[in-house]
Order: sequence, then C-alpha cells, then structure tokens
Amino acid sequence: MPYADMRSFLNRLEKEGEVHKVEAEVNLVYEIGAVCRLAIDRGGVDGNKALYFSNIKGHSQPLTVNLLSTRRRFCLALECDPEDVHNVWIQRTQSPVEPKIVKTGRCKDVVRVGKDVNLFELPIPTWNGRDGGPYITFPCHISKDPETGIRNAGMYRTMIHDEKTMGILAAPYRHIRHHFEKAHAQGKSLPVAVAMGVDPVIYAATVAPFPFGTDELAMAGALRGEPVEMIPCETIPLEVPASAEVVIEGEIPPGVFRDEGPFGEFTGYYGERAPRPVIQVKAITYRKDFIFQESYEGLPHHETCVVSGVSNEAELIRQCPLPGIKKVHFTSGGGGYLHAVVSVKKAYDGYGKMVGLSVLGTTAGRTVKIVTVVDDDIDPNDLNQVDWAVTTRTRVDRDIEILKDLSANVLDPTMTSTEKRGASRTDKMVIDATKPLLEPLQPECRPEPKIMEQVIRNRQKYGID
Repeated sequence: MPYADMRSFLNRLEKEGEVHKVEAEVNLVYEIGAVCRLAIDRGGVDGNKALYFSNIKGHSQPLTVNLLSTRRRFCLALECDPEDVHNVWIQRTQSPVEPKIVKTGRCKDVVRVGKDVNLFELPIPTWNGRDGGPYITFPCHISKDPETGIRNAGMYRTMIHDEKTMGILAAPYRHIRHHFEKAHAQGKSLPVAVAMGVDPVIYAATVAPFPFGTDELAMAGALRGEPVEMIPCETIPLEVPASAEVVIEGEIPPGVFRDEGPFGEFTGYYGERAPRPVIQVKAITYRKDFIFQESYEGLPHHETCVVSGVSNEAELIRQCPLPGIKKVHFTSGGGGYLHAVVSVKKAYDGYGKMVGLSVLGTTAGRTVKIVTVVDDDIDPNDLNQVDWAVTTRTRVDRDIEILKDLSANVLDPTMTSTEKRGASRTDKMVIDATKPLLEPLQPECRPEPKIMEQVIRNRQKYGID
C-alpha cells in the first residue's frame, strides 16, 4: 500500500531506526544547517539518519530534514529492493495514473489569506554561512502551462524575501520557466502553488527528468500505484496534494525582480546573487499540527544526491536507445546530476563513446557534465572500481572526447557569470574506460577462480562474513 502522506512515511522510518530526534533547542539561523552537516558527515552516504527537530527557537512546529538522503530510505519510499529500483521505476511509470480531485484535505485545517499571510511564521532555516536568507529547500512547485493546461511539478530553490514574497531560481531549461514566460508574454501572472511535506513518492516524481509536457503528479500516481488525491487551492486555479503539511499559494508577476541568493547549492558551492522573479504569496494553508519538511543542501553528500540521482539513473536507462547498458550511477560527488557512470556490454571498439554521446543526448543526461563509460565487469556504484577502470583502461589520446558548447546546469560552479546568465552552455567530457577489443590489455590479476569460489563458500572458516 502506498504511503498516505509524509508522516506515515516518517513513522515507517522511525520503526526502521532511520530517524534521529534532536530534542535540544536549535536556532533556525545556521545551527540547524550545521547539525545536518554533522549528521551527514558522521553517518556517511549510506549510514546518515533522517533528522527530526522538535525544539526550534521561536517556533512550536517541528522540522524534519533529509528523509530521503540514503538509497535505502528512497527504496523504502518506493517499497522496493535497492537492486531492483531502476526496473521498478521504469515498469511503473509506463502507465501514468491521473490525480483524483477531492473536496477536503488536511492541508486546509488552517487557511491564512491576504493580510494574515506571514511566511516568517514557518520554521524555514538559513542553512549555510553565506546564504542570502531563509530558504525552502524541499518544495513541490505546481503550475500549469498557460497554453495547454498541462500540469507540471518541479523543485526550485525558494528564498524568503519578506512576509509575503519569495524568490525563485528557474534556469532557462526548467519547465516552470516555460510556463511563466508564456504567461508573461500574454501580460499575465503565472499561478503557482508550493506544497511541502507530501508523500515521498511525489517528491521522487517532482525531481525526475521527465520530458516537457509530462504531468509529474500522474507519474507519482504510477509510482505509488494509486492516484494522488488533489484539492483545489483557495486563491488560484490550481490543485495541490490534499495530504500536504503546508501549501503556499501565489503568483509570479511579469516584470518584477528582486535580488535572490547567494545560496549553498547541491554542488557544494554557492549559487550567485542576481535579480530573479518573485512569487507574490496570496495564501498559506496547513495542517493544524503540521510538520515542516526540508532538505540540507551544500557539500555532497546530501538528499539531492539520492532523490535526483536515482530518478536520473532510471530515466537514463529508459531514454538511452542503445543496447547493452547494464547499470547507471549518478555519483554523490556530482550531486546526483553532473557525473554519470555507465556500465555496458561492449559490442565493438568505439561503442563506449557512442554510449557516452547517447547519454548526453537524452533529457535525463542534459545536466550531465562528465560521462564515464565502463565495461560490465565494473560496478558503477563502486568508485574504487571506476577509478581503476579509468586509470588502467583509458588512453588519454584516444578515449577522451571534449564536446563544445552544450546545454549545461546553470549551477555548475565552473561556468562564468556570462555563461550562466546567457545561453547556459558549457563543454562536456566523455571518458571511454572500456577495454579495447582488437588490441587486448594484459590479463587482469585475480585469484585462481576455483579456489576463490571455495574461499567464498567457506568464508566463515577465515572469520570473514
């Protein structure tokens, strides 16, 4: 059965021993971010815990952070085994399940409209030392195409400017950018709703690299096996998940900009400050006893590495047309976006480069900066194996290709300010770390196979589990 809401998933994580509760009083300004950084560093990529802050200075509501910052927890959200997550994703999303419109929902327990709106009543942290202000880091922005009416859900960093105004970073390739540019061309504002604290599967679909025109809420329905229940907003013509903990309703008006940023991004570097569109807030609705949900961003590892990484992997496998792809891994060091490692059953020499180029040609590969292609005897999740393949199977003069002037992630810290504010393009690299077939390398050094099998079977004899 799918999770009814965020808190039912949180309860599951508590039963699994995956939640650490912080009962000491903490400050929204910098302290929560520092605790998150400590917990991730001490726990590591696979061992960090979700955090639950119950005593926030100046606020009575609790805050939960990093619910999906390990692959195990991501797979608990999808209710599947980690080794099968890509197949499960691809199979389920073949048949979108349209949302179901309902009349009532817990997100409407309390309704604040107009003069009663105050964003500072929400426990929104200022995460890192140079952040420009408080940031909502785990939102689900919902909008509709002004021309087609097709719904989109996406995740965009959201800065709190004042009680009723938020800033938004939406790069040229982001879908909500297409929506508000169409609306602004008609001289209209774009309605947008920001839902927080939703079923984790909705978040998984929200960040997935589906093609433009895909309704992510229908994909969430496919992933959870039941339609997402949606309820109409109070002040704008949109619907939001009825089980959300908090919903912010607003509009992106034409011609209104305010300086947004800097913000400590998923790359581990600060995204710069610049004039960007704003969301003028019209209403805030929430559960009476709401739990605010956020995500720590900064130096990898963090939640984005998992939530974006797994969905990017699954969609890359689906979207890449070439046969022979065995596994895909978006590295944590690349923030779940910038570095894709692909293992292939190599058909012939030159095939590694073909796969690398194909990856960069997909929607899922649009933000990739480096593609490393390895043989199918290499586990792309094991970076020691990947490093070995790169350093011993790659000839720099033959196996590395630099591709010029391709679309890029606007948050790539190596891009110049001009590149970020212009066409958002950069150079990319394909590393073919597969073994040559026509001129084989020397034999690899491994134990005698039969003896190795015996040792594995009898490993307890050696005290090795």
